[in-house]
Amino acid sequence: MTSQAIDPVVLAAIDWMVRLDNGHAPADVHTGFERWMAASDRHRQAWQEMTRALQPASQLQSVPHQSPAQLSIIRDVLNAPPSPQRRRLLNGMALVVAGLGTAYLLKRSPTGIALSADITTSTAERKTVILADGSQLTLDAESSIDLSFTAGKRLLTLHSGACIVQVATDPVRPFTVATTHGSVTALGTRFMVRRQSDRSLALVLQHSVMLAAGQQRQSLFEGESAWFDTKGIAPEREDMRSYAAWEDGVLDVRNQALGEVVEALRTYRKDYLRVSPAAAQLRVFGVFQLDDAERSLRTLAQALPIRITHYGPWLTLIDSR
Repeated sequence: MTSQAIDPVVLAAIDWMVRLDNGHAPADVHTGFERWMAASDRHRQAWQEMTRALQPASQLQSVPHQSPAQLSIIRDVLNAPPSPQRRRLLNGMALVVAGLGTAYLLKRSPTGIALSADITTSTAERKTVILADGSQLTLDAESSIDLSFTAGKRLLTLHSGACIVQVATDPVRPFTVATTHGSVTALGTRFMVRRQSDRSLALVLQHSVMLAAGQQRQSLFEGESAWFDTKGIAPEREDMRSYAAWEDGVLDVRNQALGEVVEALRTYRKDYLRVSPAAAQLRVFGVFQLDDAERSLRTLAQALPIRITHYGPWLTLIDSR
């Protein structure tokens, strides 16, 4: 549920890190890693930049950049207690932004849009405000929105995250929430909009809305929802009302992929949460507390065949067991 796009080559490098991390990976994994490294200069560059960013230069001098053995050093450094060496590592993390665009630092450093938005929330923060017209706006964690109220319209532009609005009646000025993918105009009182990188979701909680995307327009009524992007509208057949449970600090999961669950938990954690492609396909049922995301991860580890590895306060990796 983040709007930041991460280079797929970087994600592949992190996946190799997960598979090689235990130091006892089978020969076919090492062979696959070497083939991946040899397949592209960009692969080698991503791996080298990642390992340089995660290790102090003093420890890299005697370690070949392309050797999986250096991962044990990464683990030791990330889990080490505070020290001058740890501080050098933190300074070196700037390389991650410049060379990799790592999501951890991106989420800790708000984008220019978020900094200048009228209303924003930070990691693990939800916020409810009463707007000038009397409408109630609730933002999920890591959300940002701009307001434009004039004599003829009430427009909210959602740049990231999700919002729920309880719309005050105004027969003269329509109330619209817009994303880069389209717009949702209230015909009743209460609805949710969530913006993702490639599409947005509209969910009607009370009464109805008019959804406009691409060349399409469609009315949605209470309990109905639809995904939309610049190409058009795709109605959702499943009951999506559980997707609004975040308003109460709850993640209500009903047969969703683990990858979707991880996306929801990311905005409630300070570190970067990464799930491997294999683990991301596992199906999840349950109710989890967003305000205790660490406990939610432990519950997932008890219920699913997954392994969770923490690298200090920066990175958490989830892989299949």
